Amino acid sequence: MTFAETEKIELKQKLTDALPKEIVAFLNTDGGTIYIGVDDGGSVSGVKNLDESLKKIADMIESQILPNSSHFIELGTKFIENKHIIEIKVRKGKSLYYIKKYGRSAQGCFVRIGTTCRSMTEEQINIVYNKYLDSKVKITEIPIRAKNLTFQYLKLLLTEKGFSINETTFAENFHLLTKDGDYNKMAELLADKNETSIKVVRFKGKEKADGIALRNEYGEKCLVIAMKQAFDYCIDVINETHTSFTKGVRKDKKLFDCDAFREVWFNACLHNNWADGTPPAIYAYTDRIEIISTGGLPANLSKEDFFRGVSKPVNEELAKLFIRLDLMEQTGYGIPLVTRRYGKTVFEFLDFFLRVTIPFEFELENSQNDTQDDTQADTQADTQEKAFDDWIEEQIKKNPKITTEELAKKSGKSVITIKRHIAKLSHIKYKGSGYSGHWEVNE
Repeated sequence: MTFAETEKIELKQKLTDALPKEIVAFLNTDGGTIYIGVDDGGSVSGVKNLDESLKKIADMIESQILPNSSHFIELGTKFIENKHIIEIKVRKGKSLYYIKKYGRSAQGCFVRIGTTCRSMTEEQINIVYNKYLDSKVKITEIPIRAKNLTFQYLKLLLTEKGFSINETTFAENFHLLTKDGDYNKMAELLADKNETSIKVVRFKGKEKADGIALRNEYGEKCLVIAMKQAFDYCIDVINETHTSFTKGVRKDKKLFDCDAFREVWFNACLHNNWADGTPPAIYAYTDRIEIISTGGLPANLSKEDFFRGVSKPVNEELAKLFIRLDLMEQTGYGIPLVTRRYGKTVFEFLDFFLRVTIPFEFELENSQNDTQDDTQADTQADTQEKAFDDWIEEQIKKNPKITTEELAKKSGKSVITIKRHIAKLSHIKYKGSGYSGHWEVNE
């Protein structure tokens, strides 16, 4: 076995009092392994008094490092070249770790940068500590002032999936109440009317400074509906098709991969730090599309686990609802799917944000000439939406047992688009469940 220092490996010829800060650095970064009894050049010198050294290390971990980190550290030994060495495996922790003697200060907090252990600045300490505090706040525990929320959109979506709705226990069953019985932040996000607004912004060029071509906002309604509307716009409008002919053979190329975008966008809405009230956003340029969500990498998840597809939702109850609505799966295939298509470099982990940049297959023409008055565009869109709403209502009146799949086929739209429009029509209700149910229209 050969040894060399890397971002994840620290070599120490002998046990010293500096060991706790090396452990803290790995806890605060992405984990790693410390070998004691190996010099900087990788030569094995061994450890004398092995049992005594192991006991001393265990005492250091227990008495000198806060908060308790024993669950993330594994002590072991190896016998190499007829010599014993100590192996300390450290996983990324779930908090901000520091040397007890110095507290949460530059003298007590460390991170791993390259092959060295560095002190954190006061600013870094505040950023990381506040991030971990925010991650502990669950949206199901944050009370809101609103008392008269309605959930017609959400109930319709659940009914279409075959779930029976008990009006008496609905809010409790879907974790929309705090322990004190008040509506919580999750209830606000899923209510028919709220103040959350998701932005999809198209820029004229490759930079924001080039100016805005079009700004769409989807919100002040159930989060599931708003995020689907934003998704539909990106897939139906932004995701253009480039057609080419080679030796008489037609080849169509989409601007970006729909499945990869879907995984990134729905995950951004799920894992967003809704506790601070900032919704995720989509920014489209002429050469790429960016999805930004707040919260960054979850505190209890390393980058390695993230890219492996390990799922540890920040908003657990919201994740359960998304699964029920078939918006996501528990298989953890989403992130690996994105990295297979675009690589790991599309993910950028910032202190308070996670940015995913999906490059386009071809560059769009500068959209300077496509800019139109926002008010006129909104009016046209509203007119088209209303006409399609009326068409759906007419089809349902003709055939109360018509399915969303049949409506999609007749209209040439996606099933998601059909469901979005029906959810807006509060006077149309689905009675029963599954294919045995039927639509009722209250005039």
